[in-house]
Amino acid sequence: MAVFRGLLALTVLMVGVFAQRDPPEFDQTLPSCREKEADIFFILDSSSSIYIEDYELQRQFVREVINRLDVSSRSTRVGALTFSDNYRVSFTLGEYQNKDDLRSAINDRNVPYLTGLTNTADAIRYVRTNGQFRPDVTRVIVVVTDGYSRQPGATRNEADTARREGYYMFVIGVGQYTDEREWRAIANDPDSSFMFNITNYRGLDRLYSTIPNSICGLPPIILNSRVCGVREDADLIFVAGPSEADNAFSIVSNMVNALRDDRSRLRLSLLLGSCRANEVPLSDPSLFCSNFGDPTPRQDSYTNLLKDMRNEARDARGTRPQANQVAILFLGQQTMELSRFDILRQARDAQFDGIETYVVDLGVVTNANFLSSIASSRDNVLSTSGPGNLENILLNKVCDTLNEISNPLPTLPPS
Repeated sequence: MAVFRGLLALTVLMVGVFAQRDPPEFDQTLPSCREKEADIFFILDSSSSIYIEDYELQRQFVREVINRLDVSSRSTRVGALTFSDNYRVSFTLGEYQNKDDLRSAINDRNVPYLTGLTNTADAIRYVRTNGQFRPDVTRVIVVVTDGYSRQPGATRNEADTARREGYYMFVIGVGQYTDEREWRAIANDPDSSFMFNITNYRGLDRLYSTIPNSICGLPPIILNSRVCGVREDADLIFVAGPSEADNAFSIVSNMVNALRDDRSRLRLSLLLGSCRANEVPLSDPSLFCSNFGDPTPRQDSYTNLLKDMRNEARDARGTRPQANQVAILFLGQQTMELSRFDILRQARDAQFDGIETYVVDLGVVTNANFLSSIASSRDNVLSTSGPGNLENILLNKVCDTLNEISNPLPTLPPS
């Protein structure tokens, strides 16, 4: 009996000792993710169509993905926001620099259940423009949503812009959703690698390792690997209507950043919405155009921009008749519906004036056949949904035109 009591006491003592010790932490970091340099931002749908129990499954999904990443200030950083009508930032990239703090931050206070409509476009725009991403690491945006956004066209344009700016776009679409066009428009290609459709939120557990494995295998996208040195006298004019200016501006900024004008040969002008700026130096265009006015176009909005473009080009030719003149026109569906015939007439007159015209298609669905006539040639039409890196292709083409050896233009009659 004494022996039994001694064994019992020893057992109780051992249980007490082990009970006071923290359970050993199991490191779930995936081998492919160790020391991976990446910035990942989660965009979580919190609209009214999602039950609060399912929203908690979204939060748990983010925690589980974090468990499998190598989180630190030097390797992988994670940010998140939740959105419905508006977005609310839960935590920024680098705000939490270890897994424990990140997991603890995914709670009701930081990642609240909002309810409302599905404003995906504004959420993507915030993430791609917030300035938190490091330039030379793998940059990823993960969108988790259960339905069609409030503004599908704006959502597609924001996703197109994000991809052009070097972001990988993942989409996790939840539910029996028969029309996957918007999800496909958001996700990178191929869809099989970047778009995941699951029946309900309980299916997120199948992606706990799939998503981080996919992310950690992606190389960084390095932009502006090429620059354009301007060697000849040239005038470059960017034109975008009220409804195109916001989406066009990132392309304009990246192109301006890639231009080099050591001999002061280039004159740069911006006609973007309500913003007019001429002889702009090669610096940050936002210093000269930060407000584009009302985004709703009128029937004559774009036509008036083209008239201003032609007048400005004519004045410039008075002092530099041999300068190459190039215009880049950004056109979207709204503008083409309103005034395609007037735009075509002005564009042809501009070509007669000697202006080489390029067109960037920002999602023209109907009447796209007009674009090749608005541009100086069919080869001068580029689309945000086309193959390859639009900005690099556009930069290469425009750079060649800016540096052509020019002959003086004949005197032209006024139009």
